[in-house]
Amino acid sequence: MDDNSSYQNLFYEETDKYLNELNDGVLTLEDNPEDVEVINSIFRSAHTLKGMAATMGLDTMTKLTHQMENIFELVKNKEIQVSHELITLFFECLDELTDIVEDLQAGGEGELDVSSLLDELVRLSEGKDNQSGLKGNQDSEPTQQKLIPKMYTWDSSDLKVINEGKNQGYYSYVITLRLDDDTSMKSARAFLVMNKLESSGDLILSEPTSEELESEEFEGIINILYLTKLNAETVEKLVLDVNEIDEVIVKEALEVLKKPEEMNASNDDHSTTKNKTEKKHVKTSRPKPKQTIRVDLDRLDQFMNLVSELVIHRSRLEAISSNYQMIEINDPLEQVERITSELQDVVLQLRMQPFSVAVQRFPRMIRDLADELDKDLKLEVHGDDTELDRTVVTELGEPLVHLLRNAADHGVEKPDIRKENGKDPQGIITVGAFPEGNRVIVTVSDDGKGIDPEVIKENAESKGIDTSGLSEEEIIQLIFHPGFSTKKEVTGVSGRGVGMDVVKEKINSLNGTIEIASELGKGSTFRITLPLTLSIIQSLLVKAGNETFALPQTVIEKVELYDEKDITKVHHSDVYPYDGDLIPVVYLSESLGYKTNTEAEPYVIIIFNRDKYYAVVVDGLLEQREIVIKDLGEELKDQREYLGATILGDGKVVLIIDLSTICAAERGNSYETI
Repeated sequence: MDDNSSYQNLFYEETDKYLNELNDGVLTLEDNPEDVEVINSIFRSAHTLKGMAATMGLDTMTKLTHQMENIFELVKNKEIQVSHELITLFFECLDELTDIVEDLQAGGEGELDVSSLLDELVRLSEGKDNQSGLKGNQDSEPTQQKLIPKMYTWDSSDLKVINEGKNQGYYSYVITLRLDDDTSMKSARAFLVMNKLESSGDLILSEPTSEELESEEFEGIINILYLTKLNAETVEKLVLDVNEIDEVIVKEALEVLKKPEEMNASNDDHSTTKNKTEKKHVKTSRPKPKQTIRVDLDRLDQFMNLVSELVIHRSRLEAISSNYQMIEINDPLEQVERITSELQDVVLQLRMQPFSVAVQRFPRMIRDLADELDKDLKLEVHGDDTELDRTVVTELGEPLVHLLRNAADHGVEKPDIRKENGKDPQGIITVGAFPEGNRVIVTVSDDGKGIDPEVIKENAESKGIDTSGLSEEEIIQLIFHPGFSTKKEVTGVSGRGVGMDVVKEKINSLNGTIEIASELGKGSTFRITLPLTLSIIQSLLVKAGNETFALPQTVIEKVELYDEKDITKVHHSDVYPYDGDLIPVVYLSESLGYKTNTEAEPYVIIIFNRDKYYAVVVDGLLEQREIVIKDLGEELKDQREYLGATILGDGKVVLIIDLSTICAAERGNSYETI
């Protein structure tokens, strides 16, 4: 492939898109083999992928996609039945196509050995073609209208160019071409034609115009006035060298000149034609299409960092204005605050991606695992439109893969065992996401056998891990211990004792937590709590001892003055009355290891965390503030009580409290916060 191709990056992006569509389509086809819309969608994607590969000169990829297209057409015509084996063959082809693209991106030629797959596809194709009368190496195209060159009324300037060119030995042609109906990137095909023609002549005009071609707001037919020293036959061949050109006609320009009587008739009917044109224009007018632009992710990160710095310096300006009573800058400062807030909203939205991006490859993965493990598995995805920070979406893939593979291997039983236990032979694995305050909850569940604490305990003790004094829930947490596995034999899926500790490390790096809920015979659920964004949050600045800390505001329900009379003891724990219930009390200064400031005016902050209410007592209340979260760095990464740090307007560094960790520690929760 030509490394200098201006369409190379576009090719990679479009190929990734169509390969994902094919993977999803083939999965859907297996469950709905009679769905005509699914079959048509698959056929279109395969045809488009073939055309893109041919355009870029990728012979191996073109041959493989062409043979796949032949089989898809036979499925479409109901000459081949959809079967598990056929779907598996399709997936093998898609895997090979993915490998070709990855080889190209790594600097290779993309010419991998696909001979065995081609042989299998040809065998299937020819076996059916002999019965149906079709040819395996030909495309079946719908009947189209005959392509007719457009008749022109050349104005004086056009005729002058044509005549001057003729005097200098140039031919003038009107080239009329039609793109393939199923072609993708119509504008790219059109400009490839233009580039080829410009290398051997001059383009005088085109219809549609270059702007209309670029926006793809045109039908598949293009007319070009062209000056060249090449003969018509060579020009035609030059155009047909571009892939996905359905038909081309090359005529001498003066041959498509309107005759005088046609021109007169056109003039007589000028007003009528004008009215018709205007009416047609009104009828076909439509809103301008939404335009997008691809942006390098590094630039987006840089934009985010600059906005974060702007927030910090805005806070400093506000502090200076307040300290020096600079009333004259209040109005412009308010405008700066408004603009900065809008910038924050924009950049945060730019960084958000749907959860579906993280899970799009999992249905195929579960299908492959079902074959490998000889199990009947079904994956259900919920909340795939829930949005997360793109960094979270990117980093979340790896831990989810481990959790899903463990659910398939460790959790869901074999079909015969499930039948014996009165269950449906098909095991259900569920992955979902939903927002909760300034966090997103991601769950991975299965309806399998659950986690047996006794088995965990036995394996832990055999590895020298002390389990004395641990509750059942604490024992279950040992599955996160490095090197721990309950598998008695190593398989291609699990058993090496790696995976769950990787999950722990990855979630920890995202400032997240994980909980396990399991019931023997019923299944297990892993609940991951992640920050919605890793950048800018609303916070409440409070005092613990003599130090200032920031609390994320999205989990705060209410703030009340502290009254010691409201605190009562239940089973040696302090509780606080709220909304007709008694909720646990958390003393922030004690939790962080500070001495309570008895001279301060304490407050009770009601927070909602992990489906429960807590009363957090602080030694003082300062103000609400928008803050930028900064990473604590390697030296402080083990400080679980803090989400990060921020810089206030006066330059002071303030730590941001992780209320999930604080509350979990106070209530003596049995799961490990990571």
